[in-house]
Amino acid sequence: MDRMLIDLLFMSQKRKDLLILLRDGGKTIEEIVDTLNVTPTGMLPQIKKLKEEFLIIQDDKEYRLTHLAEILVEKMKPLLDTLEVIEEHKNFWQERDLSDLSPEFLERLNELKPYSLVKPDPDKIFETSPVFLKNIEKSKRILSLSSIFHPAFPEIFLRIEGEDIEITLIVTERIYERLKKDFGEELKLYIARKNRQLFVCTDELKIAMLTKTEHFMMADFLTWKGAYDQESIVAFEPASLKWAEELILHYKNQAQELKDGS
Repeated sequence: MDRMLIDLLFMSQKRKDLLILLRDGGKTIEEIVDTLNVTPTGMLPQIKKLKEEFLIIQDDKEYRLTHLAEILVEKMKPLLDTLEVIEEHKNFWQERDLSDLSPEFLERLNELKPYSLVKPDPDKIFETSPVFLKNIEKSKRILSLSSIFHPAFPEIFLRIEGEDIEITLIVTERIYERLKKDFGEELKLYIARKNRQLFVCTDELKIAMLTKTEHFMMADFLTWKGAYDQESIVAFEPASLKWAEELILHYKNQAQELKDGS
């Protein structure tokens, strides 16, 4: 792509906002300044530049994307959303080891928008996150993938008794052996209950824990040093839940289901 065109698309927040706004259809200058909270004086020079490069046309009183611009903006929007996801908590993402994520899921990081970063309370470092507990308690369909021994397993997942609640757990061999050794009876009862599944991955994972229900998703990634610092991202939008579910199912399909706790 020509450098001038790249600068035109990305080097002005006003132009980026305008192009994305017009993605949904033509707008008058009054609608543009009102929606984007800008002045006509500040926006009209940007419109002029986009018109000169045939990215915007004026149809009577409305400004519209050209066919070329429609193609560019369709590709531009996911990239801008991905940049926004990373920029919102740049230090967090720079420290994460995402090497276990295939390109399919890395390219869809934009689907995590909007999300929040949850940090551990220094006074409650060994307790399960209140955000996690609040959302798990109201959930009926739980998917969880883990490569760490998280307190949620013995304290929550293994003890939920309601048969109307579906729980699928995917753990590494190391975590399974720990559960079997320290919580053998609870594990057998879990597997014996209706709507419970347990899968074991033979490979170690760089994803510390990933949980998805019908209400939320929460993800913990190991750092590049292999540490688990208990910082999590939490999101509630359908696209985020879909991203998390598909990633969990990706690992489930590679794992072996256990029918008993032996």
